[in-house]
Amino acid sequence: MAITYIIDHDCPVKQAVRPSKMLRLLYQRERANEALNKARKKDPAAAPQQVKVRVPLAVKSGPPQLADTTAAEILGRFAELDALAHHCRDCPARVLPMAFGCRGEIEFPISLRAEAWLMGLLHGAAKDPVPRMVLNYMSSNGIVGNRVSEMRGMPGIFFESKKALTRRYETGEKLSINQVFELLFLTEKISAGHARFLLGLFELYEANLPLDGRVQDFSGLRVFEKRDAGALVSRAGVRALNNEGDDRAIREIKQYFQAMFLAHEMGASLSVSL
Repeated sequence: MAITYIIDHDCPVKQAVRPSKMLRLLYQRERANEALNKARKKDPAAAPQQVKVRVPLAVKSGPPQLADTTAAEILGRFAELDALAHHCRDCPARVLPMAFGCRGEIEFPISLRAEAWLMGLLHGAAKDPVPRMVLNYMSSNGIVGNRVSEMRGMPGIFFESKKALTRRYETGEKLSINQVFELLFLTEKISAGHARFLLGLFELYEANLPLDGRVQDFSGLRVFEKRDAGALVSRAGVRALNNEGDDRAIREIKQYFQAMFLAHEMGASLSVSL
């Protein structure tokens, strides 16, 4: 299970294959490759036609149903998308340098380290501008984290920790990681403007970077450049690059912040599904 996201940047790929189908094909290909690799550990000669895969089947109404198929059939369906991969080569919406890199996942369960890292981004006292803004926003928008609390009740499925990290401020107010998780991930669509707001809340956005020098000179930043008639007119950055000590969940959440950043810079929305 995973949180899946995609930058809604209009491109030749999404014009040819609707995003929902694109996400389904990518998901099924990953499951097919996983099943094929597992089968070949037992039998190196295992053929895709022999490897069974169970995948969700989209239906017009009601919850998705599971269907049995083969790795060969799934990989054959993916050929439609694979033929469009060359359009991704220089696409600015790629979070990762690969075909269809505008899409990413945060796999469950989320580690306690990743939750602590997220909470650590919201530092300061309640009276300070950023925490005060977070607390006010949570209160005015009814973000209490109830759905996340229910997810946490299934040990080891969605979160490593049964207990939600909570910060208590001197004002008596509390901020829970369940609220932070709901704010970031339990939404279907993040607009370009809201992406900028969220990056600001977590103090990850760097605007108006100097235009001189190389992109590589901005340590710790992923930089996005805007040009007009070939001339560089602006640079912005996001503090969400991987560090050597990051675990899998932290790396994937950082990539999510990068996707949010790219969506904002390109004036696109970010679609999120669970």
